Amino acid sequence: MNHFFKILLILSSTFAFFSCSDEFVNDKLTISGVAASAIIISPEWEADDYEFKCEGVGNADFTITSQPEWLILDSNSGKFTDSIATIHGSANPEPRFSKIGFYVDQMIINASGKQYAVPVYYITEGNPSVQVDRTFEIASTNYSNVLQISNSGDGVLLWDILSMPDWLTVNMSQFSPTSLILGKGAAASVPFTFNVQAAVQNNLKGTIVLKTNDKNNPLVEIAVSAKLGTPELYFYDTNIDFGSSETTKTSRIYNQGNGILVWSFEGLPEWLSVSTASGIVLPYSTSNDFTFTCNRSMLQPGLNSATFYLKTNDSDESSVAVTVSIRVPGSGLNIKAIEGNIVDATFDKNTNTLYYVTGLPNKLVAYDVTAKTILHEVALSKAPTCLAIDEDFKQALVGHGGSISTVDLTSFLVGKTYPLNSTVYDVEWAKDSWFCYTIADSYSSNLLWINSTTGATYQTPQAPFNYSLGTANLRKIPNQPYIIASRTNVSPTGIFVFDLDTKALKSYTHTSIGNPWFFKQGELMVTGYSSIIRTSVVVAASGNSIDSPSSIGELKIGQYTTVSWWIDYCAANHSIWAIFSYYPQTYYAPVKGTIYQFEDNDYSLVKTYAYDYMYQPVAQTAAYEVEARYVFSNSSGTELSVLRKRVDNTTWSVEFIPVQ
Repeated sequence: MNHFFKILLILSSTFAFFSCSDEFVNDKLTISGVAASAIIISPEWEADDYEFKCEGVGNADFTITSQPEWLILDSNSGKFTDSIATIHGSANPEPRFSKIGFYVDQMIINASGKQYAVPVYYITEGNPSVQVDRTFEIASTNYSNVLQISNSGDGVLLWDILSMPDWLTVNMSQFSPTSLILGKGAAASVPFTFNVQAAVQNNLKGTIVLKTNDKNNPLVEIAVSAKLGTPELYFYDTNIDFGSSETTKTSRIYNQGNGILVWSFEGLPEWLSVSTASGIVLPYSTSNDFTFTCNRSMLQPGLNSATFYLKTNDSDESSVAVTVSIRVPGSGLNIKAIEGNIVDATFDKNTNTLYYVTGLPNKLVAYDVTAKTILHEVALSKAPTCLAIDEDFKQALVGHGGSISTVDLTSFLVGKTYPLNSTVYDVEWAKDSWFCYTIADSYSSNLLWINSTTGATYQTPQAPFNYSLGTANLRKIPNQPYIIASRTNVSPTGIFVFDLDTKALKSYTHTSIGNPWFFKQGELMVTGYSSIIRTSVVVAASGNSIDSPSSIGELKIGQYTTVSWWIDYCAANHSIWAIFSYYPQTYYAPVKGTIYQFEDNDYSLVKTYAYDYMYQPVAQTAAYEVEARYVFSNSSGTELSVLRKRVDNTTWSVEFIPVQ
């Protein structure tokens, strides 16, 4: 038990809280030089080491010249070390001290030519009983975090903290050492402070172990946990772009909650450093500032990007992905120039073949994205305006100004050409050799049909709905006999559903969906306004309606809905890939340099991928800005093909981005 009291008691008012009658304390000190600490010993304790301190003695030798008759020591001499000395001994039972309490005597020592009286306390313990909660919660929002310890037994309770978590500290400025000794019915309050960062590293949990002279509870374990309140992270710089010349970026973390925010950055790329990698932000709108620095000498030509994470104890923002990008002169090997101006594109995931049509030169191209090479090129007699490929990828339709051409995708030869009196805006395969098309710059035309085998033509009548189709996008629903059309130059765009068996307009809904994209075998669709709609709801409608089809989800990157510029779907990794527009009008540019990946079940944002929005095919020439117009995933979902157009002209390139 002397573990607690090797250097315990400063003599001033040591036992003021106990009764100091002659029956309780036998006081017979005669002090010539007073030791700075006392010794407490019980006849019930085994022989052990006891320390005492005499100020100013230094490293002197000492001799014990007098001691209580009940104090049994192994040696009467020894040596101080930094004014602290150790003796080894025990106490014999003293019948005169049978009542519960402390009995004060003294041990006289000689050191450095001076005599010191060392108070020695003989304790009759009785049967103390420690009372303390076995769980203790310390909170950052409390002004005082106090553990209560009391003695409910019939005796003197001695206690001390044997061990506690490294992140926990007793606030000694508010704690009296005399509280380590508790008489019957007495209580102690132990004030604690804690190191927040260290607590977080230990999952905010630990154990306090008390050692006591309670015979039934010599060791008491107390489960301690720290509560940091409810912090609220505000961090806006989740996309850090160093551009082509900057080397530093300053950022800031805010805490607008009522708890302590603990944060740290993890997974920084080797070429990026930060002035402060972790920290604590106090409640209510306080902040931490830091600076990111990139080492350009470690980077490859073109776009270099990485994702690291901001980890916090905000339960709603525990892991925030931060994308960092930086450009170095030149272009990466994952970017290839494309000849011509791409007008339309589609992708065959069965063969990982990208199909696109270009003007100047006028051609249809089949591109193997695995081998990164052109498989076939088909020269076209006129500039293309649109492209459609049937569901088995054996035939293509190419719209032109004044005609439509068919292309055999097994022989890669142009088949028939159908002359027209108008420019084709969009074209789509229907069924049984029929295809349909819409006219550019039209407000009053209807859906037009041609049979590729017989050359027969047909026009869907406007009645009975009295809504003209005009210039419109066409999308066939996969594996279903319906085409959905939406106008491009009228608001609302409308939802036109055409039955391929009858070539009739099945329904019209007076609302806007923009361009639709289908996924999960055509069961679901993403509208141009990023809503998720069940295709069955759209095709089940009949007649004329003003009720918009109900949405079952949205693709969102923030609080507000964003317009979809282009959508692709990959079943292999259950991903919806999106290029977004800044504003709710599709003619605005998409969000710069970013491809978004969404989960296809709950439509949550999985990750963002940066593409190089600057292109510098020749290092000696100035780089120019590009924007993504199409994104396609390969069949396994391991790589993206991003078709990018120069912002101020018709120059195109393709960038291949690995999916991580």
